Amino acid sequence: MELFASYDTIYPADTVEWCPIPEYSNVFVCGTYKLEEASKKKTGTINLFSLDSQNKIKLVQSVPEDAVLDLKWNSFIALGSGKILLAAALSGKHVSIYRLDENGTDLSLSLFTSFDLPKTDGESHMSLSIAWSRPYENGSQSIAFSDSCGYITLVNLNDRLIRSFKAHGFESWIVTYNYWEPNILYTGGDDCKFKCYDQRLRFDKPVFENKDHEQGVTTCSSNKIRENIIVTGSYDENIRLWDIRNMKHSYNSVKVDGGVWRLKWEPNKEEYLLSASMFNAAHIIDTSLDVANICQSFGEKNNRLYYGADWCHHDTQFEHDTKSKNKKVIATCSFYDHRLDLFFVNMKL
Repeated sequence: MELFASYDTIYPADTVEWCPIPEYSNVFVCGTYKLEEASKKKTGTINLFSLDSQNKIKLVQSVPEDAVLDLKWNSFIALGSGKILLAAALSGKHVSIYRLDENGTDLSLSLFTSFDLPKTDGESHMSLSIAWSRPYENGSQSIAFSDSCGYITLVNLNDRLIRSFKAHGFESWIVTYNYWEPNILYTGGDDCKFKCYDQRLRFDKPVFENKDHEQGVTTCSSNKIRENIIVTGSYDENIRLWDIRNMKHSYNSVKVDGGVWRLKWEPNKEEYLLSASMFNAAHIIDTSLDVANICQSFGEKNNRLYYGADWCHHDTQFEHDTKSKNKKVIATCSFYDHRLDLFFVNMKL
């Protein structure tokens, strides 16, 4: 593991996401969240970066916004518009979808559309996480948002509300789709519950509900290669692996000694997991052969809170370097010291 670049994001950083579209594999975004103590106003930025051929970080654009809780690129080119889209979960009364524009060699983010959030007793909810579905058979896509009042809201790209329903008693920290079946989505909440819903059943009740985690369920991800495998993480410091054919209990777990905020599968083989482990930095977990073992830990721990971590999806800058064929790029971001770090990691672990 080698730290090769760092950047001061000015505001506290809490989410980082590499663009999954191959032509833009050197592009990534980092979201920030700043609370003004006096006014209690929440503000933030969506920072668009590129990584050049000399492996230097370039800030391309900084978009002022409400505080940013989560950012997710659409892995599929949007039907009809042909646009590369980025969804932002925000602290305000709406969620925003940005498109990536290209003018010559210049890139920028511009607002594509936005959606209002549900209200409870006249008060708007705060969105906490975002998920894009795979396209349905008719080519349409859904976006799901979890929020601070325990709701999940599904919308499509032409502003039509699909459904908003109460999933958890407290904050719904995470929502994600089953990669293989866009009608299935998973949720995790501060009530320690991990749930599954099928939108064909109108969300009246969950398909399953599990409380293996002893504290709030903060993250979940469906594996894009192993069809039946999903993973969850929690404030209880445990990462759990699940087989959707038997959801009574997880089939393996590993403790990372830090609350788990985000989990990302390594994009090519999806056998390794990257964990942003809050006060205990970041980890890479080997999940091959049905195990769950920490194989690398990295990042400074002093006065740092790791909320974001992600893999560069394609690493095209290494394709012609035979000495670097196993090298991956990883980005992490930490909150208190508003720092974005980029690492090289040798995946011949």
